[in-house]
Amino acid sequence: MQPRCTACAALAAITLLALGGCADSSGPSAPASVVAAAGGGQVGPVNSLLPQPIVATVLDAAGQPVAGVQVSWNAEAGGRATAATNVTDAQGQAHARWVLGATAGPSRATATVAQLEPATFTAYAESPDQLPFGEVRTLVLPTYEGSRQVVHPDYVRVPDGAPQHGHHLAITPYPFGNAAHENPSHFIGERVDAFALPPDAPNPVVRPGTGHLSDPDMLYLEAEGELWLYYRQVTGDNIILLTRTRDGLRWSPPVEVVRAPNHQVVSQTVVRRGEGDWWMWSVNAGVHGCSAPAATVEVRRSTDGIQWSAAERVGLEQQGLYPWHLEVQWVPSRSEFWALYNVKRAGDCATPALFLATSPDGVTWTVVSQPVLTRGRIPELADIVYRSTFQYDPVTDAVTFWYSGARHSETGYVWGAAVERRRREEIFTALSGARRLGADSWGEPPERLYEAP
Repeated sequence: MQPRCTACAALAAITLLALGGCADSSGPSAPASVVAAAGGGQVGPVNSLLPQPIVATVLDAAGQPVAGVQVSWNAEAGGRATAATNVTDAQGQAHARWVLGATAGPSRATATVAQLEPATFTAYAESPDQLPFGEVRTLVLPTYEGSRQVVHPDYVRVPDGAPQHGHHLAITPYPFGNAAHENPSHFIGERVDAFALPPDAPNPVVRPGTGHLSDPDMLYLEAEGELWLYYRQVTGDNIILLTRTRDGLRWSPPVEVVRAPNHQVVSQTVVRRGEGDWWMWSVNAGVHGCSAPAATVEVRRSTDGIQWSAAERVGLEQQGLYPWHLEVQWVPSRSEFWALYNVKRAGDCATPALFLATSPDGVTWTVVSQPVLTRGRIPELADIVYRSTFQYDPVTDAVTFWYSGARHSETGYVWGAAVERRRREEIFTALSGARRLGADSWGEPPERLYEAP
């Protein structure tokens, strides 16, 4: 019996060697999965080539790349995915270029290997009238006094299907800085860069009995189907008033919601984060206003948007620079507040830059180190960057800004507004095109804040 056992052992050894040879790293491995490695999540116009290729990686059961595997490509919604390489390279990767189809909205492309689950890429095709990234377009608005000079925009998007669906913009005329005409006005449009006065709508929405008006801030309350417009009346006090509408034509009588001595409630901005969860931020510049040596940001809370708590100071500060006009929004997809604000220095009313800050709680803020905008970006904003507004779209990961500001002319400051769309990642990444000067290094002219490196 012993010889037979020896033979069996020898046969088993030969079998193990053969199996080991099949598993040798120098031999081919079987594809086990194909994954989307890069190029997903891009945004582009319909019928356009996306800027980055889409890349699929083929892996074996151990998660190692497999070379020499045939990959086929397909795009939905009338698009085309054309292989740049349809056989995987040494890294197990194959590449394709993706042309979006003619249908606006989400789109998909797939990379397929025989007998495996395809890898899926997603992109977003934008309609032809969407703003291209990085292009600043000026706004032309039919102001009631005919100047078309405006300041302090505030944007609201009313969803499709609602009676007032579309893009809404609250803004005030400000011809050559004349506050007597700074009355809140309301415009609506089908696009973010083209607004008009709704038929039969009042223009402006409201006029002052005494003093002057300024600082409109608008919200849309979906459950109520109402637009709420907060604005400031300046007399001996700062008075925050509220008016509401369901149709954009008939506005309710104004109701006072906050009052403080001049200039302790400047540029209020209101957020309704949920039922009974209201926030109002504003700037406190003391008795001297924009020429004050400092300014602070305060927050109030409310359960109904009408009765507000006492003001609490928040930590929105930069060394030697002070917020002057604010826009705050809650960004649900990122679970944080964003604040957009222009800055001034001690004793100076010039505001040459616009910054963005984030906060998880509305009280403690982190400032993005580089400004969103500095004066001189376009001729219309050559000398002043003022209060601005924004909208974040989590689908395209893009932020649209509506700016305001001014250029100096022989007859005074000429005020205007503009719109621009930018990628969120770019905004939150430190920019290399400018360097910040210290608060005591403004140079010549004295209001300069940034200079080329």
